Amino acid sequence: MFTPSFMIVTGILLGLISIRTLVSVIRNWHDIFDDDFTPTDRQRLSEAAFFILLPLSVVFHELGHAVTIISFGAKVTGYGWYFFYGFVEYSGLLTNAQVFWIALSGNIVSVVLGLIAIAIPVFWPRRPQINYLLFIFGVISIANSLVFYPALDLLAGAGGDWSQIYSGDTPLLSDVTLAIHVGILIAAFFIWRSDWGRSIYATRTGLAADSMRRVSLQQAANELLNAGETLASSWKHPLRVVSGAQGDVAAGVTLHWVSGGYGRVVAAYAVTRGPRHIEIHGAVRHLEPDGQVLQKPVAMIQGIPATSKVIPVLRDALDAVDSWDLSAIEHAVEHS
Repeated sequence: MFTPSFMIVTGILLGLISIRTLVSVIRNWHDIFDDDFTPTDRQRLSEAAFFILLPLSVVFHELGHAVTIISFGAKVTGYGWYFFYGFVEYSGLLTNAQVFWIALSGNIVSVVLGLIAIAIPVFWPRRPQINYLLFIFGVISIANSLVFYPALDLLAGAGGDWSQIYSGDTPLLSDVTLAIHVGILIAAFFIWRSDWGRSIYATRTGLAADSMRRVSLQQAANELLNAGETLASSWKHPLRVVSGAQGDVAAGVTLHWVSGGYGRVVAAYAVTRGPRHIEIHGAVRHLEPDGQVLQKPVAMIQGIPATSKVIPVLRDALDAVDSWDLSAIEHAVEHS
């Protein structure tokens, strides 16, 4: 199925999408690179990373093969680039080790390009949009070279670089390459799962530092409950802390107290699906059973930070709601 002709046709068809993506980025350049980095802008840059930068990296991938071929004294007899697919043909008397290095060289170039793309925003950060574009391209380039291309080649019998790299003709070189191959993937997995790795990605791409923090719904609920109990021990009014109902995507805590002749509530709920965040709402009600209840949002926290960072925001929410009276809330609701 994955014949050269099939890959060429597929590459050209995907190339048409690449051209459309390039036109879209040019047309929306000012919107993408203004001060408001929106989810739509991120989607456009994700498409640019895949449909524009990845095809360009294929050029350098094939050049890596060509330079290695020439360095071994062989002759490049053919070269092709079809956006997402390329090839280099060569002739000459070569050893098994030289064939191995020719096959590996293009993939080394692709992985190095990916690592450089990730290193720039980590160590020499630019604007959030540029950092995001480089991060996404870096991940795609490395994943394509070390995951998708090997899987396509080895499992589907495409007869490409990785079939030669792991052919068995150069066992020592193949074993060392396999160890490095697996090691890079394992390192990438643990870096991405780490809080510090996600924090670097978030801050470099215009997100809150805690927006990528990995936390389960139960853990988020426990942390909010701990924050509420900490405030109950030190706030100016006695607080009744109630664990909020936990659903599939949100859980939280409610803080109840009475002051100024009103019953008051601050509710904080963590949402762990989609963009992670904590919503904080306030409410004031008359004390009689059928008394009027008015409520409104108080604050929103991007991501789900640790308890120590949530407590100050909750304390501010308590102080704000404690200053409300029904007439002020009614006025605010009418003009919201």
